[in-house]
Amino acid sequence: MSSQDKKRGRGKSGARRAAAGMLAAIERGKTLDEARDRLDPLKGSDRNLADAIVQTALRHYGEIDALVRTHVKKMPPRNSLARVLLFIGAAQLLYMKVPPHAAIDETVSATGRREQPYRGLINAVLRNLARAQQAATLPAPDPLKNIPDWLRDNWLAHYGDEKTAALAASLATPPPLDLCFVTPRTGHNWAQAHGGNFIAPSHIRLDAAQDVTALPGFAEGAFWMQNAAAGQPAAQICAALAAPSTVLDMCAAPGGKTLQLAAAGHTVTALDISASRLKRLEENLARTGFEARLVCADALAWNAPQLFDAVLLDAPCTATGTLRRHPDVLRHRSANQMDKLIALQKQLLARAADHVKPGGFLAYAVCSLQPQEGEMQLEDFLATRSDFTKHDSDAENRFTPDADMDGFFVSVMQKKP
Repeated sequence: MSSQDKKRGRGKSGARRAAAGMLAAIERGKTLDEARDRLDPLKGSDRNLADAIVQTALRHYGEIDALVRTHVKKMPPRNSLARVLLFIGAAQLLYMKVPPHAAIDETVSATGRREQPYRGLINAVLRNLARAQQAATLPAPDPLKNIPDWLRDNWLAHYGDEKTAALAASLATPPPLDLCFVTPRTGHNWAQAHGGNFIAPSHIRLDAAQDVTALPGFAEGAFWMQNAAAGQPAAQICAALAAPSTVLDMCAAPGGKTLQLAAAGHTVTALDISASRLKRLEENLARTGFEARLVCADALAWNAPQLFDAVLLDAPCTATGTLRRHPDVLRHRSANQMDKLIALQKQLLARAADHVKPGGFLAYAVCSLQPQEGEMQLEDFLATRSDFTKHDSDAENRFTPDADMDGFFVSVMQKKP
């Protein structure tokens, strides 16, 4: 590291220290996106490296924890930088293409004054792991260790051993980048010019994540970022509606579904409780040239001025279907939180149903893999609301990340005339 880098606190060990600070913040409850402010002092490759280290550590957290504990009599205090430095060092050694000497030396160099008592421990543990890797004596990969007990048990009960193992294994792979284009022809021309493959009528897939704002066509509003599975709720509502209609998008932000509905010619009201997230939707509407009525309010308390031809509810959930892009969810969710979210979903579904015209449609969606938030929630709703029936029994309604897309549940219901 140059003297200038040392002075600025940057360089490769600076990237490791920033990664450690970021992971420690996540352990204290910050989301992955919120914790990225620790990367602000870094630029270019150092910033990308730190972010990749943290995501890798989160994806393999359980496996790393088990391996580190075999070489430590007493772990450093929880949430301490010393503890997370062990994790980011192991992540580089075992799951990234980082040379062992660089992974070890730069991680050890990232220790500060408070971590000095653990400097020798960090060095010894990482070197032991490196030797075990070279000697091929490490345990076989076990992705199920990365899934919290409550979640693993839930999946095993509902999906079985084979499917649960596939879901856990899918977490290890960062997701591709999906783009939703305003028109299929624009997407086709873009794919030919810049790479990518069609995976849905309006969706293009790129192999790796990148800065979307730098891609050709972004500034002109030709597309927005949206996983193909996340595009299903709006696509299924549009398929149910025979003509341009009035649609309420509940819990709308950040707005991909609002954009889809507006692009299809519908008159859209986008409702969300978060003003900051609605601001992002407003910016995307301006960039793409579409219009929607934006309402910042609590969906449980908001009184609609009209009934709608269709209502789309993408309800708050545990978000376990997005683990590939948000691996921090594994550190933050619990069975107790899921129970609270299930109760909220029931309330929101009941409220959404009241906004639907007779003969209109209601789409319910969650980016959760747990049936309690999806299939079972739908069954409970239909059992108590005789005025609704399932609209299309043939439509696919469960998407899982082992099929290389986000996990999603969606179902469209129709209100009796």
